[in-house]
Amino acid sequence: MNEEGAPIRQAGRWVSVRLQHRHVSFDEAFEADEPLPDGDCADEASLSYSGIVISSYDRGEKVSERWIPLGVDPSEADDERLIGQLREALLWQAGRPPQTAEE
Repeated sequence: MNEEGAPIRQAGRWVSVRLQHRHVSFDEAFEADEPLPDGDCADEASLSYSGIVISSYDRGEKVSERWIPLGVDPSEADDERLIGQLREALLWQAGRPPQTAEE
């Protein structure tokens, strides 16, 4: 563990998965797609929603980030999309190429 209590990541590839709330404002004065603190509500000129962020790191540097929105009542297709994204990220972490649907 490091001084902050976080585990020390080994060199190489690793993936981070976390829940994130985003806020998008339709007002030009507000920068869109900023994270919204928990508990804040959207008004008439904005929208607030949750999603899962999958970040991929290689040798300590972020190389990609995917944001997958979560609906209030996710469908089976939403679940399958999330599972597919997680699977691709973990295969990348393991250094394996993604498999096609035929395999």
